[in-house]
Amino acid sequence: MKMQVVTENIELCRLEEHYEEIPHVHENWVQLTFAVRGGSSVITQGTSGFIPEGAGIVHKPMQEHQIRVDEGSCAIVIKMRTSLWETLQHEEADCITVEQDINPRELNAEFQRWIAPLLLTDGDDRSRRSLTETGVLLYLTRNLKRGDCPDKNPPCLPELHRTGDPYMDRVLEYIHLSYTSSISIELLSSMALRSRYHFIRSFKAVTGFSPYQYILRLRIQRSKYELEYTEATISAISAGLGFASTSQFYRAFVKITGMAPEQYRLERKMG
Repeated sequence: MKMQVVTENIELCRLEEHYEEIPHVHENWVQLTFAVRGGSSVITQGTSGFIPEGAGIVHKPMQEHQIRVDEGSCAIVIKMRTSLWETLQHEEADCITVEQDINPRELNAEFQRWIAPLLLTDGDDRSRRSLTETGVLLYLTRNLKRGDCPDKNPPCLPELHRTGDPYMDRVLEYIHLSYTSSISIELLSSMALRSRYHFIRSFKAVTGFSPYQYILRLRIQRSKYELEYTEATISAISAGLGFASTSQFYRAFVKITGMAPEQYRLERKMG
């Protein structure tokens, strides 16, 4: 038996007893399979294995796999478009391990929260789909196990403080996770359960900045790290941080730091 909900970027499935699929690959999707009751059989690239309860496995694009769920067992599958998976990983793609450990009861409860809004509507509510995607992304960010990563100087972003408002906290978590991507005020205000006008006022009261200014400062802070610790070109840094053009990045950097990107890089290298 299979229960399934789908958004633009995520597919959520609950596979119950007596479910078996044929070997297949996903061209532009990453699949995470978690055993939440009993265990599940898995065949990866022709090699048989078993996912015990409380464990999971990650299948990358074009990696052939097959999942079987037997009587008395249940698995939850999360498929993500590669673009969203890359956002989740940032620059630590190799650090997320293939084999994962999760809390089955917690994941079961989260799964119900993710799918409930979509099951209660006709499926054409963009804000509800976005909320579901955000919930999945935040859960995975907090819970996915990572291995040893190459030593590197981490980007120094402002510390993420709790506001006391769970909805505003969720907005700030999402921004810190996705600040290099295009983020609409409509999405953020829907996450905060406020109108656009009241959301902007509330956000500024909490952070001291408008949402646009806050995101811009995160990007500039990250660019300072890139300029100091990497050899990336100005245009590459600009594109990687989501700026529409190098000139836009240049103007923002000068306005916030008081110097040009090249000058900042030179001073840090010499210092």
